[in-house]
Amino acid sequence: MAKVHFIGIGGIGTSALAQYYLSEGYSVSGSDLVASDITEFLEKKGVEIQTGGEFENLIDASLEKVIYTSSVEEDNLELQKANSLGIKTLKYAEALGELTKKYITLAVSGTHGKSTTTSMLAMILVEAGLDPTVIVGTRLPEFGGSNFRKGEGEYLVIEADEYDRAFWNYRPKITVVTNIDKDHLDTYGDINGVVDGFNQYLKNLSSESIAIMNSQNKYTERAIMGVSCRLVFFNEKGISLDWPLSLPGKFNQLNAEAAWQVAKLIGIERNTAFTAFQKFKGVWRRLEPLEPNERSYPEDTLFFSDYGHHPTEVKSTLEGLREKYPNQKITIIFQPHQVRRLTNVFGEFIEAFDDADVVCLLPVYEVAGREDLVGKSSKDLYETISERNERLDKEQKIYYKESLEDSLAFINGGIVIFMGAGDIDSSVRKYFKSKLLSKKE
Repeated sequence: MAKVHFIGIGGIGTSALAQYYLSEGYSVSGSDLVASDITEFLEKKGVEIQTGGEFENLIDASLEKVIYTSSVEEDNLELQKANSLGIKTLKYAEALGELTKKYITLAVSGTHGKSTTTSMLAMILVEAGLDPTVIVGTRLPEFGGSNFRKGEGEYLVIEADEYDRAFWNYRPKITVVTNIDKDHLDTYGDINGVVDGFNQYLKNLSSESIAIMNSQNKYTERAIMGVSCRLVFFNEKGISLDWPLSLPGKFNQLNAEAAWQVAKLIGIERNTAFTAFQKFKGVWRRLEPLEPNERSYPEDTLFFSDYGHHPTEVKSTLEGLREKYPNQKITIIFQPHQVRRLTNVFGEFIEAFDDADVVCLLPVYEVAGREDLVGKSSKDLYETISERNERLDKEQKIYYKESLEDSLAFINGGIVIFMGAGDIDSSVRKYFKSKLLSKKE
């Protein structure tokens, strides 16, 4: 039996790819720094996983290949041993890039909305009976709480992430660029670098490929300069969208429209997409509904978990909640993700919380190996927003708390959203459970 090993197997991308290899009959092993729901999920599927450090003892000459996340450094002991034994080693994006050549690949890229749009597109193809294989950066109830679906059809649906220029490895037949925004500046330096990154991604596509672009994004025109692929545009001015979604917000309507544009190009009828959207329940950590395990709250309290970590995402999500719940108090408990990101987009964060009645900021989640030594802090953001609220005579209440536990004490009804890409979600799951994913998942 062929064998493959993953370094950083608990990552949302690597864990999906690990399941693909399992489905293909491979013996799969992996390692990660920490155990998680994802590693536990994989272990139940038969993956041998070691957590807590580097496990070079898992590397032997019987392995066909070793696949590792972009966060793994060259001095990693497992990676070094694999290289010394002459085993083929691939970054996750390189391995996924190889896989895209075996299918008709439909990819979703963009700074915001990738996971939701990828999930929506996947569900349209499933509804159409096309039986796609899917690798996505979130978990779906329709996939048994997994981020992977093995299909027997000719289509592969993937989330094409721009971090570390991962999407340069992919050659999709059709791609969506949901939007382009100032993010991942540790990879690109500044917004010009981000736009150049998307431009190169599109230039990599052949003239037979199609790119679906957001007509209202201010960077689209620059991103499509010099490309040879066919161009299609969505989010045209004057066109109102009314897809039957349970998820609130204009941004989710745009995600649905982008997914539909892909589906239309491969011959799927609109009523099939309509039905798929009616059935679509949402995904893990994107306005995912929660319920408390034990602690009691006022009966009207609704809880959500969301992965949003960029000011555009925070602002759009709160606007969507305000639109759906115009008369409810909205409380956001937010954990900024990375000192570097907070520093780079600090000005945008100041106005991102305007639709919340109560804001609680937690300390910045720092990512090992990806941080600057100095930069803005959550306390800086708290003080700046407080000063602005006072100057504008805003009634919004804002707090800074050292822990999630401290922030739970002042929840008093209304809409409560826990948001951030760090460990806030794992902390939340100690006190809340998903209403979307079943207990088994």
